[in-house]
Amino acid sequence: MAESPESELAEGLRRGDERAFEQLYRLYSDGLFHLAERMLGSAADAADVLQETFVAVFRRIETWRGEGSLKSWLYQIAVRFALRSKRRRPLTVDFDDEEQVPPPAIHDPPPAEMDFRSAVDAEIARLPTRARMVFVMHTVDGMTHPEIAKVLEVDEGTSKSQLHYARSLLKRRLARFERELA
Repeated sequence: MAESPESELAEGLRRGDERAFEQLYRLYSDGLFHLAERMLGSAADAADVLQETFVAVFRRIETWRGEGSLKSWLYQIAVRFALRSKRRRPLTVDFDDEEQVPPPAIHDPPPAEMDFRSAVDAEIARLPTRARMVFVMHTVDGMTHPEIAKVLEVDEGTSKSQLHYARSLLKRRLARFERELA
């Protein structure tokens, strides 16, 4: 029985084959980076998460037993590092300026001043963390609900409901563009 491409790739990684590691990086780095960037709101933090993810994979490839997809395993590692990074961030609160006005919400600028793609990106960034992760993994990375459920360690139904929640929020928040796009 022939090995799956993922099993062959994992076997190459276990042997320390540099080409296998390069192939793994080419296949998954963009998706992992974009997921981390959307979770953290920072390209620099996302780059750190991406690096930590691939270092962890290099060190722990022998722990992947092929029970789930290699892609799901990678995303699971990246999500954990991103969440850990998010928790470690210091809170930045300025107690000296009690009169400080909070920044305007994304819906404040009139639609004519903001292009649709920027608005979509901004609204995705405003989604609650779990809904944003599910939305990005499903819509951007093309992952299935069983894969997402494995990555996030939740039920498939939770993945589906979080995707529905994210889409509902985005639809409501982007409704202001409906008139201009029609």
